Amino acid sequence: MDVLLVAVKKDKILNHTNVLAQAGKTPVVVDIDAFALQNCYEANYEPDPSQAVALLNIGASVMNIAIVRGEIPLFTRDVSVGGNQYTDALQKELDLSFEDAENLKTGGSHAGVSDEQRSAILRSVSDILILEIQKTFDFFLATASGENIRKIMVSGGTARVGGLMDLLKDEFAMPVEELYPFRKITVNPARHEEEALREMAPRLVVATGLALRSFDTP
Repeated sequence: MDVLLVAVKKDKILNHTNVLAQAGKTPVVVDIDAFALQNCYEANYEPDPSQAVALLNIGASVMNIAIVRGEIPLFTRDVSVGGNQYTDALQKELDLSFEDAENLKTGGSHAGVSDEQRSAILRSVSDILILEIQKTFDFFLATASGENIRKIMVSGGTARVGGLMDLLKDEFAMPVEELYPFRKITVNPARHEEEALREMAPRLVVATGLALRSFDTP
């Protein structure tokens, strides 16, 4: 029998639920980022039960890694690296303000900074992310007999840092795709423009996966 055990300190849960209570809301579901990520993936992509897929949610300070086969979670890991490291590196190396560094990170320009300079700094941080992903994959493959990762799905605000997706493809020699959380979810066009949704989509994957829990059978 395979058993999945999850534990968390009550104080950590209360830190979140107390904020919601103060806002006049009643929390009904508590979830883990990696499981909400998987839930969003399952709802939109009809995963192949014979294929192991790595889901990467790269946020500002944490990267969630979930390796799944079909609807079965095989391995999860949270790594304390993310988009903030790109911003910090740009600030430090180019002596920029936080706002200017954020603008450069997301594809903007800044007087006196060439594309080559920006790309080199972004690449140095991407190499750190790649190393952590590789270490995770190596550990998983060494402990999960017979499993082989066939595809990488990427989400999180850091997913669109320049060159990261191409670097993942080159380093891991497998298909790499941005996870779109509304691929099979109907959105009211009168309330949300599709262009705006697609712009925000990578940052909404975990939230969407959590929201989908409200449709689960009690």
